[in-house]
Amino acid sequence: MGRFGIFMGAAMIVALLAGSAVEAQSLSGLAGQLLGGQPAGGSQSATPPSGGQSPTSDLSGVAGSLLGQAMPSVSSAGPDNIAGVLSYCVQNSLVSNNGAASVLGNLTGRGGMTSSSGFLEGKKGNLQTGGGSLFSLSSLEDQLKSKLCDMVLERAKSLL
Repeated sequence: MGRFGIFMGAAMIVALLAGSAVEAQSLSGLAGQLLGGQPAGGSQSATPPSGGQSPTSDLSGVAGSLLGQAMPSVSSAGPDNIAGVLSYCVQNSLVSNNGAASVLGNLTGRGGMTSSSGFLEGKKGNLQTGGGSLFSLSSLEDQLKSKLCDMVLERAKSLL
């Protein structure tokens, strides 16, 4: 099967978890670029660095890159859903920033936000990804949940 098959499989699995055929194609292309030794975004190469790193350590770095690409975008979520997801993140201690509670308070202080369906879905850990689709944070491992929560916090700050 080889490295290419492993990366293609990983790319497809990650994209399926994210629920998007477009992301599957994009991740497959990224894996091909990385494995072909061509720069991805002009800065990364699949060629193992000198210094004796094993192919396994190279694979884990690329797998991490692929997972990072599969994170859902927070830009499609409305302010009420962002506030709800941030509430979920704060309640579950998934945000690395201590100021998250303050941002949440400022965002939810707007009238009617906490009773909206977007907020209530977000509070259950469901991020709106556009077109009426939801992405459940419960489908992620804790480290990826925290990363997504940090992205939600940044988006919440931009809404203030």
